Amino acid sequence: MKKVALILIVATLFMSVTSDVQRKYIRSGDYDIVCHVSLKAIKNYTEGIEYYWFKSGEIHNSVSQSGGFLLHDSYEKFYRSKQLAEKGNFDYGLKDDEWRTWYENGNIATITKWRNGQKNGMFLEYDSNGTLVLSGYYSKNEKAKTWINHRLKDTVYFKGDSTYTVKPKSKINGFFSRVFKKRDSTEKAQRKLDRQLKRTNDSIKRAQRQVEKEAAKANKDASTNN
Repeated sequence: MKKVALILIVATLFMSVTSDVQRKYIRSGDYDIVCHVSLKAIKNYTEGIEYYWFKSGEIHNSVSQSGGFLLHDSYEKFYRSKQLAEKGNFDYGLKDDEWRTWYENGNIATITKWRNGQKNGMFLEYDSNGTLVLSGYYSKNEKAKTWINHRLKDTVYFKGDSTYTVKPKSKINGFFSRVFKKRDSTEKAQRKLDRQLKRTNDSIKRAQRQVEKEAAKANKDASTNN
């Protein structure tokens, strides 16, 4: 039994030494950051994409290159009040998947979808009271599809390099629109967004409970390391 325990301990220590991911605790201005860096060297960088990296106790960012260890895996930034301010994931220096930011009062501020270091997908912005003020979509860092300013009740459409106040129609869409007399496209966009918001708000409530647990754990880990 003792031999088995010894083997497990040695294996754990070996894995911690050989792992190419290392956790970092950083105090930056008014924030405390818990993140991870990759010790693996990356030779090829994507041109025109912003990379985030760690060196000399600080996080830096640069386009198409890095000067230190690339951020990798989970990233969390906390206010000094211990409230979570930002959370997301890096994939070898590139922001990836869903990123969220919070106001210090605990209300969600923004939700942004990323893919390979570029904004791709739905974007939501809330005021400090938790009211949705702006929603839209990104495609490779560029605004796309329908954007709605919920305060002004203003809708703008993006297609390629052009911006429209009325949704542009293709020849096919125009034909079916005349045949079936479709409802106003803004209303359709709003209904679709309402369904997405319901799913998002449900996930925010679940995430908030998880955030509180993770914040407590991060504070405990930080105290132990200090």
